[in-house]
Amino acid sequence: MAEDRPKIPMEMQRTVLVEAGHRCAIQTCRQTPVDLAHIRPWAQVRTHTFDNLIALCPTCHRRFDRGEIDRTAMRQYKANLDILNHRHSDLERQLLRMFVRRRQIRAGTSDVPRRWPEFTGISLDGLWPVEIDRGMWWMVSNLVEDGVISLDGPGSGAPSRSVHPRMHVSLTPKGGRLVQRIADGEPI
Repeated sequence: MAEDRPKIPMEMQRTVLVEAGHRCAIQTCRQTPVDLAHIRPWAQVRTHTFDNLIALCPTCHRRFDRGEIDRTAMRQYKANLDILNHRHSDLERQLLRMFVRRRQIRAGTSDVPRRWPEFTGISLDGLWPVEIDRGMWWMVSNLVEDGVISLDGPGSGAPSRSVHPRMHVSLTPKGGRLVQRIADGEPI
């Protein structure tokens, strides 16, 4: 670090790391450990601001510095974090990440089957349903309200005295487009 370049204040470091969940901010990477990177280079802005800092794993940070990931994409990753973090719960974000992983499996761009053998037997055509406990419907209600997922099958909808303890969560066509944009690092 250049001597005339001040350290990023600890509170700002913490805020940027928490924003990304202490993982790489690129939604299809999410690796650890992470560095803090300036979206617009320090040499140009000569200041540390939350809007210009992003958490990146060392590999993505090097790729960004070499120009393999452009500044426009990096700004979009930062904007996507803001959207995801303020509208959807942790469970909803995890559900979206799982659908992204499944989309990557279908495209052959993920190593998930080697790490998660239970995914190897899934059907890779169409939009895959996921089962959740019937009582969890309210935990994914923002995604339902946004038209990203649908709840169907046994026990769907609000809690009842149904004997079916599970229901299916499926991506809607709108949800499929959202998942593809996340996987491609496009604006959401």
